[in-house]
Amino acid sequence: MEHFKVNEKDVFFILKNQLNYGSLCELDRYRELDEDTLDMLVTEAVKFATAEIEPLQEIGEQWGVVFEEGQVRCAPEFREAFKIYGENGWTAAARDPEYGGQGFPHMMRIVINDLMYGAAQSFNMAPSLAHGAAHLIESFATDDLKERFVPKMFGGEWAGTMALTEPGAGSNLAATRTVAFREGDHFKIKGGKIFISWGDHDLTENIIHLVLARIKGAPEGVKGISLFIVPKLNVLPDGSLGDPNDVICTGVEKKLGLHASPTCSLSFGDNDECIGYLCGEENRGLAHMFQMMNAARINTGVSGMTLASTAYQNALAYAKERIQGSDVARRKPGYIPIIDHPDVRRMLLWMKAMVDGMRSMIYTGAFWADLALELDEGEEKKHYQALVDFMTPIIKAYCSDMGFRVCETAIQCLGGYGFCKEYPLEQYLRDAKIMSLYEGTNGVQSMDLLGRKMRINDGAPFKTFMAEIERFIEKNMDHSILGKDVQSLSEATRRLGKVAGEMSDRAGADPLQWASYTYPALLCFGDITMSWCLLDMAIIAQQAMDDGKKNEFYTGKLMQATYFAGVTLPLTMARLDTCIRKGREIVDMPEGAF
Repeated sequence: MEHFKVNEKDVFFILKNQLNYGSLCELDRYRELDEDTLDMLVTEAVKFATAEIEPLQEIGEQWGVVFEEGQVRCAPEFREAFKIYGENGWTAAARDPEYGGQGFPHMMRIVINDLMYGAAQSFNMAPSLAHGAAHLIESFATDDLKERFVPKMFGGEWAGTMALTEPGAGSNLAATRTVAFREGDHFKIKGGKIFISWGDHDLTENIIHLVLARIKGAPEGVKGISLFIVPKLNVLPDGSLGDPNDVICTGVEKKLGLHASPTCSLSFGDNDECIGYLCGEENRGLAHMFQMMNAARINTGVSGMTLASTAYQNALAYAKERIQGSDVARRKPGYIPIIDHPDVRRMLLWMKAMVDGMRSMIYTGAFWADLALELDEGEEKKHYQALVDFMTPIIKAYCSDMGFRVCETAIQCLGGYGFCKEYPLEQYLRDAKIMSLYEGTNGVQSMDLLGRKMRINDGAPFKTFMAEIERFIEKNMDHSILGKDVQSLSEATRRLGKVAGEMSDRAGADPLQWASYTYPALLCFGDITMSWCLLDMAIIAQQAMDDGKKNEFYTGKLMQATYFAGVTLPLTMARLDTCIRKGREIVDMPEGAF
């Protein structure tokens, strides 16, 4: 049974009506493109995801990952799909043509991942990681290393990973113990990494690991970490493959979900023969790696959202077909489709609003990222960079958590069948759970948001974010149809600003109490951003209806916005009060009392 479902009208409404993404083609980097070309890319991505990637979901789940005699094997179909993915340009669609990219706007990478992750989450992690690793090399390595590695990674011949985590260094990368020993024009790497997604496999003839390590004699802590390019097989100067590079997979994790994605423990340099090449500047490895880490955080939010999207679409299709029970108001005789039951409609409407709002939030952040990267130096560029900085932990944490909740709700819509493997929803739920743990847990993201993101550049990210919402509110406060809901958003936004300010003050004076409530505060930021995005789409839809384009699609945009704002913002206001309560139970509870 085909599991992947996406509403293309929803995708294009955000891209075209809300964001006017064709305006990116006015930037110098994209002058040779136009909106029709961007539209074509999205349409082709839907086709490719449906025809080539969607079948891999079931194949991968059945095959899993085989680890025998130190070798990792995946479903044979994955190998061909990875190659075609690269050859057709999907891996490097948004990268520069110099090394094999297609030159599309950066945000198109997010749109492509939305579709490919929804079709087969486990598989799409492989080309996504290859892209991120290759882009790090493209950004920071020497020209020689770029030419040696990047084209084959972008082209689907070689894969890539980000190798950060160690047994004693998870979120705390300052504790990294992998060591790099200087040896001529390269380094010898020695150490171990764990939880490396797609750390070993047989999809490609080589895997290029981007490894964090400390050069022998470098300072302790994050200031002494460097970034290295470490191939599984040595790559000779002419680009041909040499001997194995003393990189060994020592184990593969058995996981709740993502069964087709090998999560590996890797050993580097057991025989003192592991060669690595410095990528970027010495002792700047963590700063360089943040490019890939921040992209991965956004893509974690994308994964949560797109799994939620296809879960909702599957639940909706089921609810229209499943006949069960009688109409509670006796409007219809006999038994009725369950979409007619109010409680099912409640769940469907909430999921619809969540999915559309999260997709709008993510696409908006991606649009801002393009402006931050491609505008000329100046205040406007700084404005969008500040917005991206602030939105990154919100997108990562909120969309990963709410994506899981949507998958849970979709199962509830199906009743007992939702719990069965006959339908894809239980796999979505299992696969989605990891997203709140990846790339820094959501609690870590909340401390970043309510801590560093409130302080840097004299609070510019927070101030810019608030100003952006306030401009929307001021413009639409008196809207004839949606004015009341915008006013509710205004009240919640004002309260959010006061609470965030008070929490920021508390961070220095009472850090334990502050850290106890950063996560619920992040959820409040997410709720308010969602309400803003949904109301923005509703206002656009209302204008279309005023212009004579009345249909159920636009009606849906209005109703999802008024419903979400009406039932969520009152809860957000209450949660904001809890964020600054005086009770200290979390801090003061004796360990033995838990």
